[in-house]
Amino acid sequence: MSTTAQPQQDMREILRPYLASNPHLRVNVTVLNWENAWSKISAAADSGQGPDLLELGSTWVAAISAKDALEPLSLVQQNEVGGEKAFFPALWVTTHQHNRKEVFAIPWYAGARVAYYRTDLFKKAGVKASDAFANWSSFKQAMQKINGINFEGKKVAALGYPGKSDSDILHNLAPWIWNAGGDFLSPDRKTVSISSPETLQAISYYTSFADEGLVPLSALEKDSVQIESGFFTNQYAVIFSGPWVLKMLNTPKAKGGQMGTATAQNFGVASYPAGIKGNQTFFSGSDLALMKSSKNKEEAWKLLRYLVSRQAQVKFSQLSGMLPARLDAVYDASLMQNPHYAEFIQQVKLGRHYPVVTAWAQLETVFRTHIAKIVAVVNRQKDAHSQVAIKKNLEQASKQANAILAAEP
Repeated sequence: MSTTAQPQQDMREILRPYLASNPHLRVNVTVLNWENAWSKISAAADSGQGPDLLELGSTWVAAISAKDALEPLSLVQQNEVGGEKAFFPALWVTTHQHNRKEVFAIPWYAGARVAYYRTDLFKKAGVKASDAFANWSSFKQAMQKINGINFEGKKVAALGYPGKSDSDILHNLAPWIWNAGGDFLSPDRKTVSISSPETLQAISYYTSFADEGLVPLSALEKDSVQIESGFFTNQYAVIFSGPWVLKMLNTPKAKGGQMGTATAQNFGVASYPAGIKGNQTFFSGSDLALMKSSKNKEEAWKLLRYLVSRQAQVKFSQLSGMLPARLDAVYDASLMQNPHYAEFIQQVKLGRHYPVVTAWAQLETVFRTHIAKIVAVVNRQKDAHSQVAIKKNLEQASKQANAILAAEP
């Protein structure tokens, strides 16, 4: 996938040591954009014609394996790469379908979400980060205190989060839902639970920041990339985002001398404010799998084994800013040199993934569509964020999602 700025060149760099020790091999790399990758991979799975080795978003493995398109990985193969204990638990669950032991993929890299905040603006407002991110109540109070603070003659909004044009809108809300005690599906994964009182409470709290002017309404017309850019250019004091932001803030241009940005020189990393069920974060990533149609399964497995090794995962992390999926690679000395990276790792230990069911892609579309309708109200519609309006929207989402689950074999 196009996860790095120059994926073809970066992939050549990652593969260089492996190909040097395996000169008889030739590896052809095809790069897909995330926007169209699902349709292309799904079509390849349906036709039985595709690459030997395949990258899959962590929410896709269950669906593609259900099409009988992936080669099961034996216990011997799993043990060759360290097995379940070698990887983040939140990612290992994505390698197989819910309630089934057969493994079809190995985690390759990870992404998780944390809070990024401006240390200089917090200090100026007299707000301690440890207090601000302690719980929902203290976070709201901190945002009220910081909102509108002056930086170089301009007012800074307390918080920035994206709205209707953002494809990650469900990822942004998931931690708040989980931390309130809500979830998307029931524990047995047979019914939808998104219209629960806990989820209603989480969304009401989340949207209250826009209602109270702590998130500017202009932010709700933006996507994640634009919100991150706003953080870099002093528009927001706090955003929630992934490890790629850490990489962008750690470039020599961003942090160097007088030419460095104020944000790169004055930022910190914190966990989500704790709800009544803790402060979990959204954890996702990509896995690697072998297609059943491959005519080069032995060579493909050896390449997969290399790509999920400590060496290759550390290299990919350095190039992409994403986290390694392997626990031994996560704590590699070359990555831990960045003190903010070490802080980031501390915050994501409570990572959690979406329910692993074959219909998740369809369910996510339903959830995202309805949640976008709630979050992205930018014209101050009367009662748009009322408990009644939110509950009605969630009930509509539940009805559609339950119909999808009921149709599953």
